[in-house]
Amino acid sequence: MPLLTTINPWPKASVYLWDISESEDELLALSELSVHSRERLDSMKSPVHRKGFLSVRALLHCAGLSDEDLYYNSFGKPFLHQGGQISITHSHARSAIIVAPYNVGIDIELRRQKILRIAHKFCGGISPELNGLVSSAIDQYTHVWTAKESIYKMASIPGLGFLSDIALSDWRPESKASSYILAKGEITQAKTALFDYKGFALGDYICGMTKDRTTGTDHEE
Repeated sequence: MPLLTTINPWPKASVYLWDISESEDELLALSELSVHSRERLDSMKSPVHRKGFLSVRALLHCAGLSDEDLYYNSFGKPFLHQGGQISITHSHARSAIIVAPYNVGIDIELRRQKILRIAHKFCGGISPELNGLVSSAIDQYTHVWTAKESIYKMASIPGLGFLSDIALSDWRPESKASSYILAKGEITQAKTALFDYKGFALGDYICGMTKDRTTGTDHEE
């Protein structure tokens, strides 16, 4: 079972990462699908999306959850019937979930040249702090994208703009011994909301996680 790793980025928050290397039938055998999830799977045409969907269900099992524990609001944000918060992501051959008792988000992205062509749509430029931490332009913009995407998924605000409504600042390393990169995020649309970002490289991928800074959990310094 290719559970790549489990990490705890913040108190009481757990991240599970999966290497999608199985066949679709092998993934189907790892967990039982609800009727609704079976219908969703049957509606998917892309083999990559189908396997990503199934690998997330396998990750639920790793986290002691089941497909029946999961439901979505009208905006498509996932929740757990038993309480707590969850966020889901998959990209090509990787998938991940984050589970916590407070509001969190996660995004994983393959490092690709394509991001340089679309960067102007979500980022006004790379800050000097991030430029000093990450030398590759692809990695810089991928960190920005995962931060904004995970905030967007966590906030669940219709019409939220990546370029105009989500700001990032204070890029810094977690410590000299850590590979994590930290930042502060802010939603500037309507009522201001503040977030903490933590991202790291995992082979050909970058995984980014965010948490709501208003939850009363320990904030990043």
